[in-house]
Amino acid sequence: MTKHLLKLVWNRKRANALIVTEIFFSFLVLFAVLAIAIMFGTRWSKPLGYQWRNVWDVSMEFDIDAGEKATPELQAAMFRMVDEARSFPEVAAVGISNTPAFSFSTSEGTRRINNRDVTMKYDDVSDGFADAMQMKVIRGRWFNADDDAASYWPVVLGADAAEAIYGDADPIGQKIEEDETTTMQVVGVVETYRKDGETAGPDQLMFRRIAPNAKYGRLGSHLIVRVHPGTPADFEQRLATRLGQILPNVSFRVRHLEQMRTNMLRTRLAPVVVGGIIGGFLIAMVGLGLTGVLWQSVTRRTREIGLRRAMGASGSTVHRQILAEVALLSTIAVIAGSVVILQLPILGAFKIVTPSAFTLGFIGALATIYALTILCGLYPSWLASRLQPADALRYE
Repeated sequence: MTKHLLKLVWNRKRANALIVTEIFFSFLVLFAVLAIAIMFGTRWSKPLGYQWRNVWDVSMEFDIDAGEKATPELQAAMFRMVDEARSFPEVAAVGISNTPAFSFSTSEGTRRINNRDVTMKYDDVSDGFADAMQMKVIRGRWFNADDDAASYWPVVLGADAAEAIYGDADPIGQKIEEDETTTMQVVGVVETYRKDGETAGPDQLMFRRIAPNAKYGRLGSHLIVRVHPGTPADFEQRLATRLGQILPNVSFRVRHLEQMRTNMLRTRLAPVVVGGIIGGFLIAMVGLGLTGVLWQSVTRRTREIGLRRAMGASGSTVHRQILAEVALLSTIAVIAGSVVILQLPILGAFKIVTPSAFTLGFIGALATIYALTILCGLYPSWLASRLQPADALRYE
């Protein structure tokens, strides 16, 4: 039976080639959209490691780049702004950050730690940052004034970074060489911190301490302000005005993390939405094209089908034959698509999607393609099953 179906498909290869091509590309697009959507859906339910509601980001533009060592005067001014912001009754907590959540800015690098290459993101933050973001310390402690006299640069790791570097070993007290003159030491571990929001994976983040008089201080360019719920919008102007009195030559921009999060989600989800629309159009084209081709095929094959009925084939047999031909066309396209998809892990696909999302996306695309093509073949195959031997005699 399979050999006969292959011969039938081959004899109509010109008509079937376009359908197979459409199914092939639809399968690839469906796989990509489903794999990314499943990955995002899985990430969405996981905790962020912080609370973004009622948090404002006051960004500042300095003459030197963020991350460079600040002059003592500028560094002191930064912490005067922290104290000034904290003095407002509307403010619950204040901290400093270089690359805050949802800011589209990041500091990333790969270093050799514990005999392995680890890629991490970095953020230079102040002692009040954890309170401003309502982060939870799960091992050790957060930065405090006791670190001022430390001979090392205190750092706090995200839980995923601690696991990637030290596995099951205790990271507290472990030393990390920054350069020839600077040694970092882990003083705490916080919950996994996903700075880019619900669609982001674990960032393997390292927090490095900023302090007014610390030896290893860095310049932070963002003031993270947690305000009490119900704070009026006009407080933004009052806050910016007060801070501007401390650094009159620096421009300030106040943004709410809630709006920054919305912008981040739109940017991250836009490719999935566009891919879904493209996939929907491709699926519609495949459905309409396949139904039309099969309908036309049944009409042209009236003699063949009528002859089969005259030789004793039942309507259900003809019905199954047409559906089998449809399934065979889908199988040819799916095999070609599978060959392409299975090469993706070699090319680094698991850096974009997780293995589980890859597998589920493949299975979902496979099931969707077969369900669609079989559904499109139901009506033409039903028409074929209704043909009688006498219809072949009347066919011209």
